[in-house]
Amino acid sequence: MPDADPTKIIPPARKPDPSEQPEESAAAADRDSVDLEEPRTVRYWTETLGVSEEQLHTAVEHAGVSAEEVRKYLGSHS
Repeated sequence: MPDADPTKIIPPARKPDPSEQPEESAAAADRDSVDLEEPRTVRYWTETLGVSEEQLHTAVEHAGVSAEEVRKYLGSHS
C-alpha cells in the first residue's frame, strides 16, 4: 500500500458545539414556554406569534409562560 499523502488527510469530524447554534435554533429550543428574560427567545416568540413585545409581555402576565396558554390568550384577545 502506498504511503498516504499528508496533504490529503481529512481531520475527524468534530461534535457540534451547542453554543455555536444559530440564534433561531437556540431560541426555538424550548417551544413549550416563553422566556421573557432571553432577548432572542422574545424575538422568536414575537415573530412566531406576530405580536409586539408589549403584547407578548401582557400575554405572559395573564396566561403564564406556557406557549400553549399564551397562544390561547392572544387568540381570545386579538
